Amino acid sequence: MTERQKLILKALIESFIESGHDISSFELLRTGDFEVSSATLRNEFLELSHGGYLTKSHFASGRIPTIKGLNFYVSNLMVENVIDFVDIVKEGQSLSNSRFEVQSLLRDAMKTLHKWTGEPSFILYNDVIQFYRISRLLNVYEKFPKKIQADYLSGLMKFWDVIEDPELLMSFFKQQYEFQTGGIGIFSGAELGWKDLENFIAVFMPFKLFDGEEVGYIGTIGYVNLNYRAVVPGLKSMANILNNILRGW
Repeated sequence: MTERQKLILKALIESFIESGHDISSFELLRTGDFEVSSATLRNEFLELSHGGYLTKSHFASGRIPTIKGLNFYVSNLMVENVIDFVDIVKEGQSLSNSRFEVQSLLRDAMKTLHKWTGEPSFILYNDVIQFYRISRLLNVYEKFPKKIQADYLSGLMKFWDVIEDPELLMSFFKQQYEFQTGGIGIFSGAELGWKDLENFIAVFMPFKLFDGEEVGYIGTIGYVNLNYRAVVPGLKSMANILNNILRGW
């Protein structure tokens, strides 16, 4: 990937995260700092699409990122938000007070992750999945263009069925996490073979409370335009707290 393509991919993904809809070459020219023509941008879109980083939905002529594109963005292009260190220490100490009551600990961890990211959170632990503020997925649909609202709700209902199956999720998380870099996993509903779920995802990290037990996962779920700049550092910080909570955080 050329340096210009990296800049284009970064700008397109961040515009998509902000808007939630396909980004055209004309829109990127308006919002980005590119001294090239719209035709040149379209050619670069095509190259990035051939490389598997962008795709074209059936709603518009623009482009949206693929999971490969999002992984590249998260690992190589994104500037993470900074969580105040004092807040991390404060939340870690607060969670430490619940370290011998696992259910309270996990519930508080999800609440803190939601506070840091603004996204619905979940924990998959001991073959049980729990959610926090999952109703937010229903509340945000009105923010999308009307032409995709019906598809969003239809896909959401199917995705909801998927994420409520802990065994299914655990198997996919284990499989996918082996291929991730930087500790962050991104799971797309399309990996189940349903194209209408490709824009619903889970971003997750593993954790282990007790030595010798099976790994658990904490993450956020939602539409593909999650606030990754907040999600990634929030997940890293929370997974680190959970991994060390019984070691004297």
